[in-house]
Amino acid sequence: MNVDELDQYIKDNCRAYDIFIEKAREDQIDRNSRRKVSKRFNDDKMERAAQKSWHDVVVNFHEKLKSDTLKKASPLRWKNFIEENEILESFEDSMAELEMSE
Repeated sequence: MNVDELDQYIKDNCRAYDIFIEKAREDQIDRNSRRKVSKRFNDDKMERAAQKSWHDVVVNFHEKLKSDTLKKASPLRWKNFIEENEILESFEDSMAELEMSE
């Protein structure tokens, strides 16, 4: 399973993305309010920053999941491993507990 497949699997099977992206957007709004008026991001740029943060989280999550046994395994094997070990539930919980920082 590549990063994009994992990203879609997460979005389809749990609320981690929704939880994270809401927090990332709020964080971007907060950061933007502290910038000088001339340096403030527009809405599109803030959204891109939030989406990039999500992508970075998924890449990191993918790297942590990828082991010798999963590295070259089929997407089905990845899904079975994730389901058997309740990884999405833990991932979603960690997103709920996440506090954005500077």
